[in-house]
Amino acid sequence: MSFEKQNHHYVPQYWLRGFRGTGGRLYGLFGQNIKVVSTKSVMKRDFLYTIFDDQWNPSDALEDALSVTEAEYAKLFQRLHTPGYSTTTRDRDQLCEALALQASRHPDVLGRVHRLGKELGNLLANVHSMALDSFKREIANFGINESDAHDAYIALTMHSKEKLACELDELITLSPQSQQLPEQIALLAAPQITDAIKKLEISLLVANPSEAFVLGDTPIPQSDLSGGFSVPLSKSLAAQAIPTKTTQATIPRRAASADEVESTNRIQSENAAEVVVGPSAELLAKL
Repeated sequence: MSFEKQNHHYVPQYWLRGFRGTGGRLYGLFGQNIKVVSTKSVMKRDFLYTIFDDQWNPSDALEDALSVTEAEYAKLFQRLHTPGYSTTTRDRDQLCEALALQASRHPDVLGRVHRLGKELGNLLANVHSMALDSFKREIANFGINESDAHDAYIALTMHSKEKLACELDELITLSPQSQQLPEQIALLAAPQITDAIKKLEISLLVANPSEAFVLGDTPIPQSDLSGGFSVPLSKSLAAQAIPTKTTQATIPRRAASADEVESTNRIQSENAAEVVVGPSAELLAKL
C-alpha cells in the first residue's frame, strides 16, 4: 500500500478554484484578516484520510479513492457552469452525492462520529441497568430501530456485566486512527445523506455579474439537512435545497436575488470555523 500523501483537502480544490477572482486570485478571510491564499493551503488537514491496517501500516487508499470521485464531481461542476446546459436526472443524483460526501467528510463530522461510537458503546455496556423500553428509547437516538433494539437488548443481556465492562474499556482506549473504530467511518453515512438530499427540491441560483458567492470551510450544515440549505458551488452559482412533497427529475436554474446572495454568504461566514474564501478582499470585508 502506498503512503505518500500528506495534504488532504476536506473541501476539494476543484470546488475552491471556482471562487477565484481577477487574475486567478483567491482571497481568504481569517477572523478579521484578509489575504491572498492558494487552493492548496486552505480547507485541508494533514493525514485526515490516512487509514491504517491492523498492523498500523498507513495507507493513501482512502485519499486515492476520494481523488477519483472528486474528478467525476469536478466534471459535474463544469457541466453545471456551462451556459445553456440542460441538466439530467443523473446530474441531479450526482450533485446530491457530491453534497452528501462533503457533509460526511468534514473533520468535525469525522471526530463526532468517533465520539458517538464510544457513547453508543457506553450505552450497550450498561444494558443490565436498563429496562427494555428505556433501552429502546436511548438507542433510538443513535438511529437504531425498535426491532433491532429489541434483538440487541436480548443479545447483550446474555453477557455478564463484567464482560461488557471489559469490552467498553477496550473501546474507550481506541484512537481515531484505529482500524476497529476509525473516524473515517463517518463516510459510510454518505449514501443515507444522499437519500435525504434527493428528497429536497434543488435549484441552481445564478448570481448577478455584479455580485458573487463566497465559500466557508463548513459549506454544508452539519445538522437538519432535511430542513433545507443553500451552498455555493462557485462565485457565480449556488445550489438551493428546500423541502418539497413533489418529485424532481432535473435541476432548474434561475437568477439569484441580491437578498439570496447576501443570506447565503452570511450563513457561510457564520458557519465557518477558520476561513471563508472569495474572489475579492472587498467582498470578504463586508461579511
